[in-house]
Amino acid sequence: MNIPSRYDALAMSLHWIMALLIIGLWCLGLVLEDLPKGDLRGQMFGLHKAFGTIVLILAATRLTWRLTHSAPPLPDGMPGLERLAAKAGHAALYLLMIALPLDGILMSQTGGREVSVFGWVAPTLMGKNDFWHEVFEDGHGLLAWALAAILVGHVLAALRHHFVVKDDVLARMLPGGK
Repeated sequence: MNIPSRYDALAMSLHWIMALLIIGLWCLGLVLEDLPKGDLRGQMFGLHKAFGTIVLILAATRLTWRLTHSAPPLPDGMPGLERLAAKAGHAALYLLMIALPLDGILMSQTGGREVSVFGWVAPTLMGKNDFWHEVFEDGHGLLAWALAAILVGHVLAALRHHFVVKDDVLARMLPGGK
């Protein structure tokens, strides 16, 4: 089996597109509840749901890629505990990139609202249910903050590898590298 030294173009594209989408969704999510009721608020919720659903689709694509392709190996000198943290962090990211948008879809549907992705309506997984709506609403906030925390750790670890440890961990996910 040929083990690559860098991620391929698809993996890099998915990584950076999803990073931008997730950051944008998180920022929008912070202000949604504070928007006054009206057309703008409805449109922003619609965009949040649409792009959140796109993140779910991209996360599934990314997970499929990851299960069918070898990732570049971690640096040889990386301590065991750091290797474990890297693997656990990546597993948590994948889990949250799927759980958070799925929770959002279920929150919308149990609140009696459909999820539309630019005209395509997502299949209904659950009908209106006030109890489950509250559960999913609370879960959505918790999952969003958990994802934010893991992402901050992910970025800090990548920057540490690049500027302190001076290895290629970050460079292998950047376009245009060797």
